[in-house]
Amino acid sequence: MIDIELEKQANTRDLGGTETEDKRTVKPHRLIRSGRLTQVTVEDATVLLGPCRVRTIVDLRSSVESEQNPDPQWGIVEYYRLPMLNESQLGFSGVSGTGSGKQGILDALIEQTGQPGYSAGKYMVDVYRKLITSEQAQNTIRRVFDILLTHTVGSVLYHCNGGKDRTGILTALILTALGVPWNTVALDYMMTNRRVKENMERRLHRLPPQHQNTRAHDVVRALYLADASYLEAAREEMIRLGGSPLGYLQNVIGLRDAMRDELRDRYLKQA
Repeated sequence: MIDIELEKQANTRDLGGTETEDKRTVKPHRLIRSGRLTQVTVEDATVLLGPCRVRTIVDLRSSVESEQNPDPQWGIVEYYRLPMLNESQLGFSGVSGTGSGKQGILDALIEQTGQPGYSAGKYMVDVYRKLITSEQAQNTIRRVFDILLTHTVGSVLYHCNGGKDRTGILTALILTALGVPWNTVALDYMMTNRRVKENMERRLHRLPPQHQNTRAHDVVRALYLADASYLEAAREEMIRLGGSPLGYLQNVIGLRDAMRDELRDRYLKQA
């Protein structure tokens, strides 16, 4: 995994160099994971479109998130908006796509996680399970693999809001399809914390007075930081539905052996 240093998006990484079980490696500048691209600078765009050769962008966010923080429009890039979950599934169905964007979503999640017997951690576990079990998420996963199988020029960049949850699950499934062992998948998932910690601390410091409390801080930390229990909840659902993460791809998503062979030929170097 190769860190991509951008001025306005800390959690952007190239899957290049990740090693598979048979000692092949992912080609660089072909598969890039990221958080939202709303505030990237001209210099950031130069890096993404130049050395990283981004020519396809897949936005995994809900409609509200995409409307509040739209992607920059670059003429040489092909765009796909493929929400993995909708607003209702994410727990902020009452938030409008216009107005006080980020704060509205945070307010909704603080209220939801304040219910008796619930918490920010339980909310995240629920979301991760939905990312595997919901029909919408499964359809998006299928569509992304279709894109990967037909993409020919440059790299595919896929992203959600923070580049951790929806992006993390999709990365886990892509790496699994390519033959990367699960312990490597889990290590890559946890790398987000190293990338986002500084931004998270700034966000906590800048919260308004009404959110300077334990519950609000717990929600912000859950939104920013990866946790092994979240990924394990998703893996449990993969095993329940398909027998294993690879079995989930084969038996639920419909990734046939020939498709997997094609993905490996496209995105892996020879051993």
